[in-house]
Amino acid sequence: MTISNGREFLVIPGPTTIPDEVLRAMHRPAVDIFDPELVEITDTCRADLKTIFGTCGETYIYAANGHGAWEAALANVLSSGDEILVLNSGRFAEAWGKMADLMDLTVLSLPQDWRHAVDPEAVEARLRADTKGRIKAVLVVQVDTASGVVNDIAAIVAAVRAAGHDALVMVDTIASLATMRVEMDDWGVDIAVSGSQKGLMLPPGLSFVAAGERA
Repeated sequence: MTISNGREFLVIPGPTTIPDEVLRAMHRPAVDIFDPELVEITDTCRADLKTIFGTCGETYIYAANGHGAWEAALANVLSSGDEILVLNSGRFAEAWGKMADLMDLTVLSLPQDWRHAVDPEAVEARLRADTKGRIKAVLVVQVDTASGVVNDIAAIVAAVRAAGHDALVMVDTIASLATMRVEMDDWGVDIAVSGSQKGLMLPPGLSFVAAGERA
């Protein structure tokens, strides 16, 4: 068997190539879970995540992949039978909706050509039609890796509010966080989820949820 020299670069959306300084930082013994230092490190990470997500809300760290963040977001703000609207702009938006269905949520889908971004006007029209306010949350992916579509989150949130609707806006930023602008508070996003292995260029295995006051 021959072992190749040099470094292999992963030219894929994720997991991305981990920088050497991050790899070196991992070459140390684990911190005792009862050591106050661990709490301090965790609090620092949560505070830094607020900056990255652009929020003054709460941030949470999970030992999970992005799917774990999806589940955590759904489980903590919605109840069995609640209606949600999935803006289907690609395979990952579709998969998030399928997870919601498995969690006994009532999943509605806004059909979308995967070659184009979600149309905010279509979102507004669909929510205006929900005159009884049954839709509790709108799920959208900022960048759907499978289709390559980039959705205008600020415009979508504005469309939800223009419809006079009170639904929570939940955004998957797994492929966008730290690679493009994410401004939860400025845009009015209620919940955002992400993972460690893409734009943050960290080892896989951690996921993050940021939640605003309405959530």
